[in-house]
Amino acid sequence: MARTRWNAREADRLLNSQSGPVGRDLARKGRRVEAEQRRTAPVSSDGSHGRPPGYLRDHTYSRLGTDERGLHVDIGTDATTPDGFPYPLVQELGSRPHVIESKGDYPLRNPKTGQVFGRRVQHPGTDPQPWLRPSLDVLRDE
Repeated sequence: MARTRWNAREADRLLNSQSGPVGRDLARKGRRVEAEQRRTAPVSSDGSHGRPPGYLRDHTYSRLGTDERGLHVDIGTDATTPDGFPYPLVQELGSRPHVIESKGDYPLRNPKTGQVFGRRVQHPGTDPQPWLRPSLDVLRDE
């Protein structure tokens, strides 16, 4: 009669270790999605929010990790405006019309064109440019 012995430590390594086959596959898939995000991220020719062109694309990442629920891969971007606002969210989802106010006793202006707008401007909003969520489609064919 054949006997089978369960090796719990080896099963844990295979299923839950970052170096096991499941962890390696998850990391590979994260890198594929990250590459697609870098490929499709909106890039302004002159930069935006005081950041250089490609800042959002260059701050995209994929990180394999483990927490109390198990293996996971974080894929996204940590790009922010100089004052800490996560503007990739606005790139992805767009924004409603909103008021922009000067943070001092001076008018808002476009330094590239010299145009002066005043201390308060009604911004028309931003159209969405989805690139984060659609990047997951690269995994559909696997």
